[in-house]
Amino acid sequence: WTGQLQAPTSETYTFYTTSDDGVRLWVDGRLLVDNWTNHAPVENRGAIALVAGRRYDIRLEYYENTGGTVMRLRWKLPGTTTYVAVPASKLYPG
Repeated sequence: WTGQLQAPTSETYTFYTTSDDGVRLWVDGRLLVDNWTNHAPVENRGAIALVAGRRYDIRLEYYENTGGTVMRLRWKLPGTTTYVAVPASKLYPG
């Protein structure tokens, strides 16, 4: 998956991936998640400071080896205690 992401506020965001097998996530050219291995569903995370209104390149790579298929991308908004799916309204084609 490639495209752009726009942050609603200027803060440090934590991105969470849940995958069954390999996953890599880059935001603004920075590798935030790198778990390119065969594994059962597992959560990985990485954080980056973003500026409100600015669009950042985002790239997520994923592969499925065997078993179930799981791939989720979520983020934790600043000032909250839960993480949610990155909304389509904040994602743009590359």
